[in-house]
Order: sequence, then structure tokens, then C-alpha cells
Amino acid sequence: MDRSTQFAKFGARAAALLDQWQQQNHRPLTAPAWLDTGGSGASLASVFVRDSDPGRTRRRMIIKLCSPDGDSSMEPGRLIAARRSLPNGDLSFSRDHLVEQLYDPMPVDDAWLMFQGFAGNDETMVTLSTILRQRRMPGVAVQITRSLLADWNPDEKWDGEMTAAAFVSELLDRRLEPAEPLAVWVRDKLGLDLETPWIRPGRPNAAPLPNPVHLKGSCPLSEHTLDYPMRGRAHGDLHPGNIMVPKEPDADTGRYVLIDLSRFDERALLARDPMHLLLCLVADFLPHMSDDARAELLDLLVGRDTPGLLIPQGLARTVDEVSRAPGDWLHQRTISDQWTGQWLLSMQACALMFTARVRYDARDRWWFFRLAAEAAGAYLGPADAYEPGEVKFVPGPREAEPTVVEAVVAAVKLPQQVAPPEAKRETKPAPDPVRIPAPAPAPAPAPVQESVASALAAAGESLPDAALETPAEELPDTLPALLIDLRNTFVDRLGEVREYDAGSVTARTLGLIREQADRGQADLKALLTSRHDTPGEEARDRLDAILGRLARVTEAVNDPGFSYEQPFFVRDLAHRMLVIALAQLLGSTREPALGLQAGEAGGAGQATDPIRPEGARTPSG
Repeated sequence: MDRSTQFAKFGARAAALLDQWQQQNHRPLTAPAWLDTGGSGASLASVFVRDSDPGRTRRRMIIKLCSPDGDSSMEPGRLIAARRSLPNGDLSFSRDHLVEQLYDPMPVDDAWLMFQGFAGNDETMVTLSTILRQRRMPGVAVQITRSLLADWNPDEKWDGEMTAAAFVSELLDRRLEPAEPLAVWVRDKLGLDLETPWIRPGRPNAAPLPNPVHLKGSCPLSEHTLDYPMRGRAHGDLHPGNIMVPKEPDADTGRYVLIDLSRFDERALLARDPMHLLLCLVADFLPHMSDDARAELLDLLVGRDTPGLLIPQGLARTVDEVSRAPGDWLHQRTISDQWTGQWLLSMQACALMFTARVRYDARDRWWFFRLAAEAAGAYLGPADAYEPGEVKFVPGPREAEPTVVEAVVAAVKLPQQVAPPEAKRETKPAPDPVRIPAPAPAPAPAPVQESVASALAAAGESLPDAALETPAEELPDTLPALLIDLRNTFVDRLGEVREYDAGSVTARTLGLIREQADRGQADLKALLTSRHDTPGEEARDRLDAILGRLARVTEAVNDPGFSYEQPFFVRDLAHRMLVIALAQLLGSTREPALGLQAGEAGGAGQATDPIRPEGARTPSG
């Protein structure tokens, strides 16, 4: 292959510099294979390098073009700092658990080209995100947690006391600034002022808890001091996509390698890395758990007694064992009592990080917000240990109001004898619903008969006179037809999404699903407002649930995680969340009370593997 073109995907400037690098250093690069990105905006290629230095081994390596933005631009220097920061002068952790930098990084305008070895010098290593449903997962998570503390930080540091509020604020960094996603979501979706000190989340009679985002001034956490905040070496962005483990299920659980150390810090608060990793694992299970199971999981995480019968066994084991993993490391320094509080405060901060992430739906983000509040409350102690003043009830996230109000006429399945003759001859599919902007203020809803006639007139068609003379009450009820149409539509979409390789859904498919979900919401809302009868409370609740499921589908397809600039595990997560949203929507349209028979339209439901879309192929590396 022509050297000038084999690295063209890095861009013309980087490709030219790599060509010079090969010639000047006598290191030919061949057989490039492009990989999933290892960080936001980065590009990676696996290549074979033949080094003229007899002391170096010929092997494959990874070339990474870092993003010029944010922490990514700091990765080369921080990787060097991480490898040079030796616990008690011991090289073993750096050699065994940090990705190797084979050659000095090379600047490319505002970015960097990095030359890294394969994790553990093994091309069969895979990210931790690819083994989340394997039986070894809890053991691997425990070994990593234990190693990060005992092996990487046997010489942990301390630089003075700090308040609990300062501890959480340091972990959150800029996330509570007014324009950041966390602050915006709390204000807009929860209607909660960041300065409100006490809240009752979820239930009016719930115990008062500190508002987890209130960390300034005389907030509840400012009155408590940590005598010994533990600091040391930390990755800074520890999630399953940044940890490489052996592909073989029976491999040593203690064998792992950390990659993407762009946020490495030698004096970080040590409770953050293991807690963030734990909540990443929790987040992977959360969409498949009922409200009761979520409540048990919340109790388990903050240390309350809970039966735990509804929590998946693997997740319960992971939470239990990761929480206990620091035990031996703590006992060696007789400061175990200091860790519990820092663990809970780190849980508060990390849960708020997940609350801020738009790739999770409102229900999951609300659960993480509640976890943050419960963790803060558990740090303060039993509810009767403090006397809050005024307490604000926070029922949960508010549904966003539609920005455009439309009167929408559903496509009515008319009897064959009243269909326009042209449609019968050409056998064309029925036209899409016709949308008519509603005047403001909106008048009283028109009868169904008038809406149908107006829609057909706008389309250049008309109903026979006999049909126009039919009283509105005798027109066919279009609600069951609309629900069946929704079900048939999204059975096809679910099947299509499941056929894609993991994390590879195309923009065209996402756009089609978005359009159909938005149309379904508008049609169902308009049909409900135009009916002359009022559904019973139970039926209305179920119809509202369908509207909510349609909104979740829209939210799922808008997930920025589908971008090919995202790491593979993020695209894979977005893919799986879309499968779940579609399956849940189909389940809600199958309710017998809505006039549909269970199993109708193909019987699609929850994915057989709720974590991996059915039929999707898993990459081997």
C-alpha cells in the first residue's frame, strides 16, 4: 500500500508526519487495521512495526491520534506521569497494569500521535465492557478494586482535613456550574433549586434527606469534617471501556490493564475510581430492573438491610464484594473508620455524575439522583440525628411539554366500500396521517367525523355522502386500529435494530424510528382529545404509559452515544437501550385492556438477552 494513503483516516497532516517518522527512524509500519475509538474524538489503528533497533521486538502496536480537546490533549504527558509514579519505587504495577508507550508521542497541530503497545502485549485482550454478563464479572471487579488500592496505593497520601461538602465538590469539579447538564436537569426536570438544603425525594412521607447538589454555604455537609481524606494514584475515568482483560473466561481474574489515562492524578481522592466503576456496572443492569428491585438495590448500596431477593444475583454479589474489597488494605493502616464516610460521599458524587449523563433515560437519572441523596443521608447518619428546617417534596422528573401543539388526524382504516376508487385500482398504501397545525388558543376538539373529512379534503379526496351523513358515534373506533398500527410498525423496527452488529445502527434507521415515534405520540394525543367519550381511569393510565414509552423511544434514538466518534462500549450501550425501549413499547401496546390480544403482530417483546440485542454480532476484540 502507498505510504501516503495507508494512514489517510488520520488526516493529511498526521499521515504525512507518520510517513516522515517511518523514514527518519527506519521503522516501517504495515498492515494497518482501524479500531473502535478508545476516547472521545480519538482515532486508533493497529499496525505492524519493524524496528531497526536490534534490542526491540518486532510486533503490532496501536497508533492513537488524540483529540485536541479537553483532557484528551493531556494524555501523552499523563501516561508518562502514571508510568513514572512508582508505588514505593516498585515497577511491577506499571509493568503489569498500565498500557505501555513504546515511542515518544509526536505533536500534530494541537493534537498528539501516540505509539502504544497492546494491553498486556496480547492481542486477545478485550475491554471489560464485553464481559459484563459473564460469570467471572464479580470476581474481576473485586480484583481490580483491591489492586487499585493495595498494589497501586500502598503509600497513600494525606494533606489535611476537609469538609464533606468540599470532598463531594472536588469530585464533581465543574459539573454543578449553572450551565452544566447536571444543574440544568435538576432545575428543569426536578424543579429543584440548587440552594435548597433538604428534600423528600419520591414520597411526601419519606424521611428528609440533604439535597445532594447543595454543596455551598451552610449546606448540611459543610458541618461535617473528614479528618483523613485518602489520596493517591487514580485513573480518573475508570469505566469498563478503559479496562482491558483477557478474553478467555477462565483467565486469571487479577490480570488487567488500564488504558486512556488522560485524567491520571497522583493525588486524587481514592474512593472515586472503585465507586465509579461499581456504578458503571450498576447502570448496565438498571434498565432491566423493576421499581421494587431498584429500591432494594438502593438500600444495598447505602448499607441498609434489605432482602435483596429481586436484585440479580451477579449484581448483588458484585456490590457486596466490591464494597468489602478494600478491607485488608484499610486494616493495615488502622484507618478503616475513615473509609466508610468517604465511600458514601464518593457514591453521592458519582451518582450525580450519572444523573448528568444524557444517554440515560429520565427514570434511570432520577434513580441515580435519589441514590445521591440517600448516600448523603447515610453519611449524616439516622434521620433522627439531624433537625432539618423546611423540606421540599420532589416527586420526580417532570415530563417536558411539547414545543408545538398539533391537531393530528389519525389515518383511519375505512371500510373497503367507502375507500376512494383510485386507491382500489392502484392498490397504493394508505397515506400517512395528515397534520393540521392547531390555532392558538385551541378551540374545542372537533368531532372525529369532521376531522376525517377535513383530512381527506386536504389530501384531495372525499368521503361518499353516505359516510358524511353517518353520526359520529357510528364511525369505526380508530383507537384499536391506531394501536395495532403502532405495534406492527415497531415490531418491524425492533427486528431491524436487532439485526445490526452491536453499536452499528445507521443514522437512516434512527431517523426513521424517531419520525415514527414522534408521529405515534402526536396521533395518539390528538385521537384521545378528539374522542367524544372519556376512557376510564385504568385505560387512560395505560394509554399514558404508551405515550411515555413512545417518548422513551424518541429519547433513545436521540442518544449521542450512537455517534461513531464515541467509544465502542458507549455505542453498544446506546444500541441496547434502544432495543429495550422498543421492546417495552411493544409490551405496552399488547395490553388486553386496550383491545389487543397478547402475542399479536409477531409476539415481539423483551430481547432474549436484555443486554445484547438479539441477533447482533459481538466484535471479537
